[in-house]
Amino acid sequence: MESYIKLIIVGIIMTGFISCDDRFEEVNTNPNGIADVNPTHLFAKGARNSFRNGISGGYDYRVGAQLSHIYVGIQNDRNIDKYEHDLTGGTYESLFNDEYKNKLRYYNEIMMLTAPGMEKENKFQYAVADVMAVLAYSILTDAYGSIPYFEGGYGNSNVLSPVYDTQDVIYEDMLSRLAADIATLETAENTVDLTDQDPVFYDNPDLWIRFANSLRLRLAMRIRHVEPTKANNIISECLGKPLMSSNSHNAVSVNVDGTNSELFSPWYSTFDFWNFRISNKIVTQLSSTNDPRLPIYADTITGGTYKGFVNGWIDDIFGEEIDKDYSFPGEYLVSKNTDTYLMTAAEVAFLQAECALFGLGGSDANGHYQRGIELTMTRVGVSEDDITIFLASPAATLSGTQEEQFEQICTQLWISFAPNFTEAYATIRRTGYPVIPKRDGITTTLGVTNGELPSRVIYPLSEELTNEDNVLKAIEGLNGDDVLSTRVWWDVRR
Repeated sequence: MESYIKLIIVGIIMTGFISCDDRFEEVNTNPNGIADVNPTHLFAKGARNSFRNGISGGYDYRVGAQLSHIYVGIQNDRNIDKYEHDLTGGTYESLFNDEYKNKLRYYNEIMMLTAPGMEKENKFQYAVADVMAVLAYSILTDAYGSIPYFEGGYGNSNVLSPVYDTQDVIYEDMLSRLAADIATLETAENTVDLTDQDPVFYDNPDLWIRFANSLRLRLAMRIRHVEPTKANNIISECLGKPLMSSNSHNAVSVNVDGTNSELFSPWYSTFDFWNFRISNKIVTQLSSTNDPRLPIYADTITGGTYKGFVNGWIDDIFGEEIDKDYSFPGEYLVSKNTDTYLMTAAEVAFLQAECALFGLGGSDANGHYQRGIELTMTRVGVSEDDITIFLASPAATLSGTQEEQFEQICTQLWISFAPNFTEAYATIRRTGYPVIPKRDGITTTLGVTNGELPSRVIYPLSEELTNEDNVLKAIEGLNGDDVLSTRVWWDVRR
């Protein structure tokens, strides 16, 4: 009887275990969790962040706007403008986190879900996510040099200590990836399968092809002084395919004036907090040529004139001047409905002008140059009459030596980027124009670069703490130490 009772007890216990096992998945599943991830929703989130986070995170203002000498920092972000290391302001952390956590994590996840052989295989969704990923990686490598590339942005896949890759290897792969993406998108008809989840080009394959090819041209032009043969072959390929040629092709986020902070421009909140001034560099450039963009880019001071603040003033002069009357950025640059751009047709026109000038492909450098000016002025709201007048002025016609004409093209390209200041800064480093004179250490600060414009930012402290071995190896692969003055691979012309 005792044995019989034990058997009954064991049977009851085993039945309970089997019952629990049958319900294990049910009781251990979060009823509020998402069981099926839609790649299009991931794309919408990543793309929105691509338009906003570099600004709201601070890199575009702290680094891009100040080192491009278009804005001057007024509060505690002056370290960058003084060419000093900003070890406590979060400048270096913000870019790293924005690109990897807020952009690449989404694009990489989409590509893993939609790759060949996967359950959600979709070559068009894969291609557009890859184009946006290349854009994000290019911003990162142009800021730091060597970065986690082949293993970067895969924290969700437990790649927690990614290896850093050198910039030359990264560029070669980015250019190849874009070529493959373009070939895929060329087979699309009417849709890239994002339906209403594409805030960049609204599911239009033609616009995606133009953007991908234009981005590839940008990257090829960036390396043409360090890898001329490779760059020239790719440039020729790009010029033979559709490019962004109209403002209707721009990769733009149209922001809205209103009370919802999620809809208005991140530049509005940034300006409201940091209270920066417009730089003397761009005010002088625009006023010297009677450029009708001056009242659009800058506000007047007392008396109706314009006065830009000088980048890099030493503390004594800064303290004397800060309370005086200097121009703020104009409404076009810092209002709630200020649009944000990833790339514009104006940039492409100026790159085409450069190609024609140096015999890299195409013709009529002056025609492309004037087209770039016209596209920029139209985009920022200059009247047709003022555009016509300016295009008839000497400033709108290429003249002088080849180098002098190159300077003209690069200066207008620099002006055209506002408010995409990260690219304005990259243009100065790539071309040497507009010239940013070495600082004197008397009225302007020398900083840690001995007065030279910085070429990069240093690695985030968080990376040094959590991925130390790979960071140390990355520093060995740079053209110097982990300092602002170490030049990135393609910065060879200044």
